[in-house]
Amino acid sequence: MKHITKKMALVLLPVALYLCFFVAFEPNNYFNLRPASSSSQPVARLNAYQANPGRRLILGDSRLAHFDMDLVEQTSGRTWQNLAFGGASLRESIDLANYVLDSGNQVDELLLGLSFYTINGKYDTDRMSTLEDTLHNPLAYVLNLEYNVNTMTNFTNFLIWCGQRVRGETDLTWTQAQQESETGNWTDTDYLAADGTQYDVHTLLAEYPPKLMTNCTGWYINQPMLDELEALLARCQTEGVKVTLVLPPMADNVLAEVCQPLGIDKQMETLLPTLQSWESQYGITLLDYEWTNRPVFDQDKQFFDGFHLDTTYGLPQWTTQLFTDMNA
Repeated sequence: MKHITKKMALVLLPVALYLCFFVAFEPNNYFNLRPASSSSQPVARLNAYQANPGRRLILGDSRLAHFDMDLVEQTSGRTWQNLAFGGASLRESIDLANYVLDSGNQVDELLLGLSFYTINGKYDTDRMSTLEDTLHNPLAYVLNLEYNVNTMTNFTNFLIWCGQRVRGETDLTWTQAQQESETGNWTDTDYLAADGTQYDVHTLLAEYPPKLMTNCTGWYINQPMLDELEALLARCQTEGVKVTLVLPPMADNVLAEVCQPLGIDKQMETLLPTLQSWESQYGITLLDYEWTNRPVFDQDKQFFDGFHLDTTYGLPQWTTQLFTDMNA
Protein backbone atom coordinates (compact mmCIF):
# COMPACT_ATOMS: atom_id res chain seq x y z
CA MET A 1 0.00 0.00 0.00
CA LYS A 2 2.81 2.41 0.88
CA HIS A 3 4.48 1.53 -2.41
CA ILE A 4 1.31 2.44 -4.34
CA THR A 5 0.95 5.67 -2.37
CA LYS A 6 4.49 6.72 -3.22
CA LYS A 7 3.90 6.01 -6.89
CA MET A 8 0.69 7.99 -6.85
CA ALA A 9 2.49 10.87 -5.18
CA LEU A 10 5.17 10.82 -7.85
CA VAL A 11 2.51 10.81 -10.55
CA LEU A 12 0.48 13.62 -8.96
CA LEU A 13 3.41 15.86 -8.05
CA PRO A 14 3.91 17.25 -11.59
CA VAL A 15 0.15 17.84 -11.82
CA ALA A 16 0.16 19.73 -8.53
CA LEU A 17 3.18 21.78 -9.59
CA TYR A 18 1.53 22.70 -12.90
CA LEU A 19 -1.67 23.67 -11.13
CA CYS A 20 0.33 26.02 -8.89
CA PHE A 21 2.02 27.46 -11.97
CA PHE A 22 -1.35 27.82 -13.74
CA VAL A 23 -2.97 29.61 -10.79
CA ALA A 24 0.02 31.96 -10.49
CA PHE A 25 0.12 33.00 -14.15
CA GLU A 26 -3.34 32.53 -15.65
CA PRO A 27 -4.15 36.10 -16.74
CA ASN A 28 -7.84 36.21 -15.82
CA ASN A 29 -7.50 35.97 -12.02
CA TYR A 30 -10.12 33.23 -12.15
CA PHE A 31 -9.45 32.11 -8.58
CA ASN A 32 -9.45 35.68 -7.17
CA LEU A 33 -6.12 35.14 -5.41
CA ARG A 34 -4.48 38.26 -6.87
CA PRO A 35 -5.47 41.88 -7.43
CA ALA A 36 -8.18 42.36 -10.05
CA SER A 37 -7.08 41.34 -13.54
CA SER A 38 -6.54 43.97 -16.22
CA SER A 39 -7.51 41.45 -18.90
CA SER A 40 -10.42 42.32 -21.17
CA GLN A 41 -11.19 38.65 -21.82
CA PRO A 42 -14.87 37.84 -21.14
CA VAL A 43 -14.09 35.30 -18.41
CA ALA A 44 -11.92 37.88 -16.60
CA ARG A 45 -14.52 40.62 -16.88
CA LEU A 46 -17.43 38.48 -15.70
CA ASN A 47 -15.38 36.86 -12.95
CA ALA A 48 -14.47 40.32 -11.65
CA TYR A 49 -18.15 41.26 -11.71
CA GLN A 50 -19.10 38.20 -9.68
CA ALA A 51 -16.42 39.01 -7.11
CA ASN A 52 -17.31 42.69 -6.84
CA PRO A 53 -20.45 43.66 -8.78
CA GLY A 54 -20.69 47.26 -9.91
CA ARG A 55 -23.93 49.21 -10.31
CA ARG A 56 -23.02 51.05 -13.52
CA LEU A 57 -21.84 48.72 -16.26
CA ILE A 58 -20.27 49.07 -19.71
CA LEU A 59 -21.25 46.37 -22.20
CA GLY A 60 -20.10 45.92 -25.78
CA ASP A 61 -17.20 44.83 -27.95
CA SER A 62 -13.52 45.81 -27.97
CA ARG A 63 -14.26 49.43 -28.90
CA LEU A 64 -15.63 49.91 -25.39
CA ALA A 65 -13.24 47.51 -23.65
CA HIS A 66 -10.17 49.71 -23.20
CA PHE A 67 -11.40 52.83 -21.45
CA ASP A 68 -9.16 54.39 -18.82
CA MET A 69 -11.57 53.81 -15.94
CA ASP A 70 -10.00 56.57 -13.83
CA LEU A 71 -10.73 59.03 -16.65
CA VAL A 72 -14.25 57.62 -16.96
CA GLU A 73 -14.92 58.24 -13.26
CA GLN A 74 -13.28 61.67 -13.38
CA THR A 75 -15.39 62.74 -16.37
CA SER A 76 -18.70 61.19 -15.39
CA GLY A 77 -18.48 61.75 -11.66
CA ARG A 78 -19.59 58.14 -11.17
CA THR A 79 -17.87 54.78 -10.79
CA TRP A 80 -18.29 52.36 -13.69
CA GLN A 81 -17.32 48.72 -14.19
CA ASN A 82 -16.28 47.56 -17.65
CA LEU A 83 -17.72 44.24 -18.84
CA ALA A 84 -17.07 44.87 -22.56
CA PHE A 85 -14.86 42.35 -24.32
CA GLY A 86 -13.28 41.77 -27.71
CA GLY A 87 -15.50 40.36 -30.42
CA ALA A 88 -18.72 40.63 -28.42
CA SER A 89 -21.72 40.23 -30.70
CA LEU A 90 -24.99 42.02 -30.11
CA ARG A 91 -26.45 38.72 -28.90
CA GLU A 92 -23.67 38.34 -26.34
CA SER A 93 -24.05 41.90 -25.07
CA ILE A 94 -27.80 41.41 -24.66
CA ASP A 95 -27.28 38.06 -22.92
CA LEU A 96 -24.74 39.64 -20.60
CA ALA A 97 -27.12 42.50 -19.80
CA ASN A 98 -29.86 40.04 -18.91
CA TYR A 99 -27.36 38.02 -16.89
CA VAL A 100 -26.51 40.96 -14.64
CA LEU A 101 -30.17 41.96 -14.38
CA ASP A 102 -31.02 38.40 -13.32
CA SER A 103 -28.14 38.26 -10.82
CA GLY A 104 -30.02 39.94 -8.02
CA ASN A 105 -27.33 42.63 -7.78
CA GLN A 106 -28.27 46.30 -7.90
CA VAL A 107 -27.96 47.72 -11.43
CA ASP A 108 -28.46 51.46 -11.86
CA GLU A 109 -27.14 52.18 -15.34
CA LEU A 110 -25.99 50.41 -18.50
CA LEU A 111 -23.83 51.79 -21.30
CA LEU A 112 -24.38 49.43 -24.22
CA GLY A 113 -22.33 49.51 -27.42
CA LEU A 114 -23.98 49.11 -30.81
CA SER A 115 -22.60 49.46 -34.33
CA PHE A 116 -23.21 48.50 -37.92
CA TYR A 117 -20.83 45.59 -37.35
CA THR A 118 -22.71 44.11 -34.38
CA ILE A 119 -26.11 44.73 -35.99
CA ASN A 120 -24.92 42.61 -38.92
CA GLY A 121 -26.83 39.35 -39.23
CA LYS A 122 -23.67 37.66 -40.50
CA TYR A 123 -21.93 38.30 -37.17
CA ASP A 124 -23.88 36.55 -34.44
CA THR A 125 -21.53 34.69 -32.09
CA ASP A 126 -22.97 33.06 -28.97
CA ARG A 127 -20.52 32.27 -26.15
CA MET A 128 -22.48 33.16 -23.04
CA SER A 129 -23.64 29.65 -22.15
CA THR A 130 -20.09 28.32 -22.46
CA LEU A 131 -18.78 31.27 -20.47
CA GLU A 132 -21.29 30.68 -17.68
CA ASP A 133 -20.34 26.99 -17.55
CA THR A 134 -16.66 27.93 -17.30
CA LEU A 135 -17.30 30.41 -14.51
CA HIS A 136 -19.00 27.72 -12.44
CA ASN A 137 -16.66 24.86 -13.31
CA PRO A 138 -13.00 25.41 -12.30
CA LEU A 139 -11.98 22.07 -13.81
CA ALA A 140 -13.32 23.14 -17.21
CA TYR A 141 -11.31 26.35 -16.90
CA VAL A 142 -8.08 24.56 -15.97
CA LEU A 143 -8.46 22.02 -18.79
CA ASN A 144 -9.35 24.59 -21.45
CA LEU A 145 -6.59 24.75 -24.08
CA GLU A 146 -7.05 28.46 -24.80
CA TYR A 147 -6.61 29.44 -21.16
CA ASN A 148 -3.53 27.24 -20.87
CA VAL A 149 -2.01 28.89 -23.93
CA ASN A 150 -2.84 32.30 -22.44
CA THR A 151 -1.12 31.24 -19.21
CA MET A 152 2.06 30.26 -21.05
CA THR A 153 1.97 33.54 -22.99
CA ASN A 154 1.55 35.47 -19.76
CA PHE A 155 4.50 33.63 -18.22
CA THR A 156 6.63 34.42 -21.28
CA ASN A 157 5.69 38.08 -20.95
CA PHE A 158 6.61 37.91 -17.26
CA LEU A 159 10.08 36.64 -18.15
CA ILE A 160 10.48 39.40 -20.74
CA TRP A 161 9.42 41.99 -18.16
CA CYS A 162 11.90 40.56 -15.62
CA GLY A 163 14.69 40.93 -18.16
CA GLN A 164 13.67 44.51 -18.92
CA ARG A 165 13.66 45.35 -15.22
CA VAL A 166 17.12 43.83 -14.71
CA ARG A 167 18.49 45.78 -17.69
CA GLY A 168 16.81 49.00 -16.53
CA GLU A 169 14.67 49.22 -19.67
CA THR A 170 11.38 49.74 -17.83
CA ASP A 171 10.13 51.23 -14.59
CA LEU A 172 6.74 49.55 -14.88
CA THR A 173 5.56 47.17 -12.21
CA TRP A 174 4.34 43.75 -13.37
CA THR A 175 0.76 44.89 -12.78
CA GLN A 176 1.31 47.98 -14.94
CA ALA A 177 3.07 45.94 -17.63
CA GLN A 178 0.00 43.74 -18.00
CA GLN A 179 -2.26 46.66 -18.88
CA GLU A 180 -3.66 46.17 -22.38
CA SER A 181 -3.04 48.99 -24.84
CA GLU A 182 -3.43 49.65 -28.55
CA THR A 183 -1.08 52.48 -29.38
CA GLY A 184 1.70 53.29 -31.79
CA ASN A 185 4.43 55.82 -32.43
CA TRP A 186 4.69 55.14 -36.12
CA THR A 187 7.94 55.29 -38.12
CA ASP A 188 8.51 55.41 -41.89
CA THR A 189 8.40 51.63 -42.24
CA ASP A 190 4.92 51.57 -40.66
CA TYR A 191 3.55 53.25 -43.79
CA LEU A 192 4.81 50.63 -46.26
CA ALA A 193 2.86 47.65 -47.57
CA ALA A 194 4.60 44.31 -48.00
CA ASP A 195 5.04 45.10 -51.71
CA GLY A 196 6.53 48.51 -50.97
CA THR A 197 3.38 50.57 -51.57
CA GLN A 198 3.46 53.83 -49.61
CA TYR A 199 0.30 54.50 -47.60
CA ASP A 200 -1.01 57.88 -46.44
CA VAL A 201 -1.82 56.39 -43.04
CA HIS A 202 -0.06 53.68 -41.05
CA THR A 203 -0.39 50.11 -42.26
CA LEU A 204 -2.67 48.83 -39.49
CA LEU A 205 -5.23 51.45 -40.46
CA ALA A 206 -4.68 51.36 -44.22
CA GLU A 207 -5.07 47.57 -44.45
CA TYR A 208 -8.00 47.25 -42.05
CA PRO A 209 -10.99 47.63 -44.42
CA PRO A 210 -10.22 44.44 -46.43
CA LYS A 211 -10.26 42.46 -43.17
CA LEU A 212 -13.91 43.41 -42.69
CA MET A 213 -15.08 42.31 -46.11
CA THR A 214 -15.75 38.65 -45.27
CA ASN A 215 -18.34 39.50 -42.63
CA CYS A 216 -19.62 42.67 -44.29
CA THR A 217 -20.22 41.39 -47.83
CA GLY A 218 -23.89 40.48 -47.90
CA TRP A 219 -24.48 42.58 -44.76
CA TYR A 220 -28.04 42.65 -43.48
CA ILE A 221 -29.82 43.90 -40.37
CA ASN A 222 -30.17 41.27 -37.67
CA GLN A 223 -33.82 41.97 -36.92
CA PRO A 224 -34.30 39.17 -34.35
CA MET A 225 -31.47 40.61 -32.25
CA LEU A 226 -32.85 44.13 -32.59
CA ASP A 227 -36.15 42.76 -31.29
CA GLU A 228 -34.24 41.25 -28.35
CA LEU A 229 -32.54 44.58 -27.77
CA GLU A 230 -35.89 46.36 -27.73
CA ALA A 231 -37.18 43.83 -25.20
CA LEU A 232 -34.11 44.51 -23.05
CA LEU A 233 -34.78 48.26 -23.17
CA ALA A 234 -38.39 47.68 -22.14
CA ARG A 235 -37.19 45.54 -19.23
CA CYS A 236 -34.72 48.20 -18.12
CA GLN A 237 -37.43 50.84 -18.26
CA THR A 238 -39.67 48.68 -16.05
CA GLU A 239 -36.86 47.96 -13.58
CA GLY A 240 -35.65 51.57 -13.41
CA VAL A 241 -32.29 50.96 -15.06
CA LYS A 242 -30.97 53.90 -17.08
CA VAL A 243 -29.64 52.90 -20.51
CA THR A 244 -27.36 54.68 -22.96
CA LEU A 245 -26.92 53.15 -26.41
CA VAL A 246 -23.68 54.28 -28.03
CA LEU A 247 -22.47 53.79 -31.58
CA PRO A 248 -18.67 54.21 -31.37
CA PRO A 249 -16.71 56.04 -34.08
CA MET A 250 -15.11 54.26 -37.01
CA ALA A 251 -12.24 55.44 -39.19
CA ASP A 252 -12.99 57.33 -42.38
CA ASN A 253 -11.54 54.56 -44.57
CA VAL A 254 -13.97 51.98 -43.12
CA LEU A 255 -16.84 54.27 -44.10
CA ALA A 256 -15.39 54.99 -47.56
CA GLU A 257 -14.06 51.52 -48.43
CA VAL A 258 -16.54 49.20 -46.70
CA CYS A 259 -19.82 50.83 -45.70
CA GLN A 260 -20.44 52.99 -48.76
CA PRO A 261 -19.42 50.49 -51.48
CA LEU A 262 -21.51 47.73 -49.84
CA GLY A 263 -24.52 49.97 -49.27
CA ILE A 264 -24.38 49.53 -45.50
CA ASP A 265 -24.67 53.29 -45.02
CA LYS A 266 -28.01 53.35 -46.85
CA GLN A 267 -29.41 50.48 -44.79
CA MET A 268 -28.28 52.15 -41.58
CA GLU A 269 -30.09 55.33 -42.67
CA THR A 270 -33.33 53.35 -42.62
CA LEU A 271 -32.58 51.93 -39.16
CA LEU A 272 -31.45 55.05 -37.31
CA PRO A 273 -34.97 56.55 -37.02
CA THR A 274 -36.06 53.39 -35.19
CA LEU A 275 -33.15 53.67 -32.76
CA GLN A 276 -33.93 57.36 -32.26
CA SER A 277 -37.59 56.60 -31.54
CA TRP A 278 -36.51 54.39 -28.63
CA GLU A 279 -35.35 57.49 -26.75
CA SER A 280 -38.91 58.66 -26.17
CA GLN A 281 -40.44 55.20 -26.11
CA TYR A 282 -38.09 53.66 -23.52
CA GLY A 283 -36.45 56.69 -21.94
CA ILE A 284 -32.97 55.79 -23.16
CA THR A 285 -30.18 58.02 -24.44
CA LEU A 286 -28.82 57.38 -27.95
CA LEU A 287 -25.34 58.68 -28.75
CA ASP A 288 -24.34 58.10 -32.38
CA TYR A 289 -20.68 58.80 -33.18
CA GLU A 290 -20.69 56.35 -36.09
CA TRP A 291 -23.04 58.09 -38.55
CA THR A 292 -24.72 61.33 -37.46
CA ASN A 293 -22.28 62.88 -34.99
CA ARG A 294 -18.88 61.73 -36.20
CA PRO A 295 -16.08 63.30 -34.11
CA VAL A 296 -13.13 64.93 -35.85
CA PHE A 297 -9.99 62.83 -35.39
CA ASP A 298 -6.52 62.85 -36.85
CA GLN A 299 -7.04 59.55 -38.64
CA ASP A 300 -3.38 58.51 -38.76
CA LYS A 301 -2.50 59.59 -35.23
CA GLN A 302 -5.66 58.85 -33.30
CA PHE A 303 -6.91 55.60 -34.84
CA PHE A 304 -4.95 52.43 -34.06
CA ASP A 305 -6.88 50.59 -36.77
CA GLY A 306 -10.21 51.02 -38.54
CA PHE A 307 -12.37 50.37 -35.49
CA HIS A 308 -10.16 51.11 -32.49
CA LEU A 309 -8.99 54.48 -31.31
CA ASP A 310 -5.38 54.67 -30.16
CA THR A 311 -5.46 54.19 -26.39
CA THR A 312 -2.89 56.96 -25.90
CA TYR A 313 -3.70 59.51 -28.60
CA GLY A 314 -7.35 58.99 -29.51
CA LEU A 315 -9.37 57.08 -26.95
CA PRO A 316 -8.95 59.61 -24.10
CA GLN A 317 -10.49 62.34 -26.30
CA TRP A 318 -13.51 60.21 -27.11
CA THR A 319 -13.82 58.96 -23.52
CA THR A 320 -14.11 62.56 -22.34
CA GLN A 321 -16.60 63.41 -25.08
CA LEU A 322 -18.74 60.31 -24.47
CA PHE A 323 -19.09 60.61 -20.71
CA THR A 324 -19.52 64.39 -20.93
CA ASP A 325 -22.36 63.86 -23.41
CA MET A 326 -23.90 61.27 -21.10
CA ASN A 327 -24.02 63.90 -18.35
CA ALA A 328 -25.62 66.53 -20.59
